[in-house]
Amino acid sequence: MKPSHVLWTIAAGVAGLGAAWAHGGATGIVKERMDAMTEISRNVKLVGQMLKGNAAYDGVEIARAGQAIATHAGEAMIKLFPEGSLKAPSEASPSIWNEWTQFSGYADSLQTSAQSLKGLAEQGADQKAVAAAFGKMAGTCKACHEAFRIKK
Repeated sequence: MKPSHVLWTIAAGVAGLGAAWAHGGATGIVKERMDAMTEISRNVKLVGQMLKGNAAYDGVEIARAGQAIATHAGEAMIKLFPEGSLKAPSEASPSIWNEWTQFSGYADSLQTSAQSLKGLAEQGADQKAVAAAFGKMAGTCKACHEAFRIKK
């Protein structure tokens, strides 16, 4: 598979997760976390559509999306996962708390890569550079979900 096809496959998979996060009955911290993940997913999908050519490329909107993702990543994301917050319909794996360093590393990496995406878009970087930053960010999402999200 060509690298560009891998990027779009990852982006489509991550963006498609929004539907999986639209769970009814969530309350408290689980709902807060699902809402944050939905916001991340919405922004990933927006950027993915632009990079794929299904929407007009807009560096201002990509920068805004990168900022929105970064806002929900890092420490903000970590705070949404207090130990034992597994109440249904959560899809968080209990292994998050056994492998906290790895999990928090993904949260930090997401924030860093989203900020990089934002910065490149603000600087007017070419679409290829923005796509590379997007691919790195989407890869972080995918890796974290594979490690710490219960597959249903």
